[in-house]
Amino acid sequence: MVVVAFLAGCGSNADDSGQSTTQDSVSIEHQFGTTQVPRGVENMRIVTLTAPATDAVLAMGLQPVAYSSADAVDAASARYPWQGELGDNVPFVPIPAADTLPVEDIATYAPDLVLGDFAVSTPESYARLSSIAPTVPAIGATVSSYDALTRILGDILGRTADADAAIARTDTALADTAEEYPALADKTALLAQYIPATQQIVVVADPDDGATSFYRALNMQIPDLGAAGVANGRLVVGPERLDVITSDLAIMLVNGGTVDQLEALPGYAELPSVRNGAMVVTDLPTIVALNTPSPLSLLYALDQVRLALAAIGRE
Repeated sequence: MVVVAFLAGCGSNADDSGQSTTQDSVSIEHQFGTTQVPRGVENMRIVTLTAPATDAVLAMGLQPVAYSSADAVDAASARYPWQGELGDNVPFVPIPAADTLPVEDIATYAPDLVLGDFAVSTPESYARLSSIAPTVPAIGATVSSYDALTRILGDILGRTADADAAIARTDTALADTAEEYPALADKTALLAQYIPATQQIVVVADPDDGATSFYRALNMQIPDLGAAGVANGRLVVGPERLDVITSDLAIMLVNGGTVDQLEALPGYAELPSVRNGAMVVTDLPTIVALNTPSPLSLLYALDQVRLALAAIGRE
């Protein structure tokens, strides 16, 4: 599964998240230290390395000078359905493999800021990118909260009201859905994938992970899967443990296989989500939208799974 705080200074004001600003800079605290970014730079040149990072720029009505996506192999697979505003002329930067960021290629775009998010996964890659431009890695141990990068960028650009408005559109849509389907508040949900080639099932198990933002906004819960086998917020088990999918709603990707292969697993028909019509076997874009969320991607995901929500959410 795609898996993969803020700037301080004298006389600054900090909010509850830990982000602080001065008149001239924003400080962003993260697992690799603190990044300080000049505030309100005109025509800021931003390179984005993940889909949520690109989404944050698009949500502000801007274009990155170059973009990538840590879960994509080429430009075609790095453009997701909710990124219709991403210009056709914006160059794609391939990432050859995990932890091998093409720092020299990124440098050719002369960025003022690198929104690296979870693509910047080691202190070494953070240090190398920081030598080029201020770099913001993931805000959190694995996946950032869905609104984190948009809020950060709004502060950096001096456009917090615009960032708040972009986030509010998503918050309102999710709140309206929760009100329309009040029984969701008593339901559980899981995001998972089945990989036939390696015979693995991977489940988002940490209720505080950014990949659970969608469910939490709908007042749903993540069932307790226990700590055994959980790493980086994900539980990995063999197909004989399909019964870990105990939730009322399950959203799953068959990664490198077919739906028939998933349905043929012993115990599939007995899963609660299958019995109540809320098993959503979906495509990679929907999984990316939920697993590495942004305000834009969650609006897309809401449309993709609305029928399943309706199946279990009406009182």
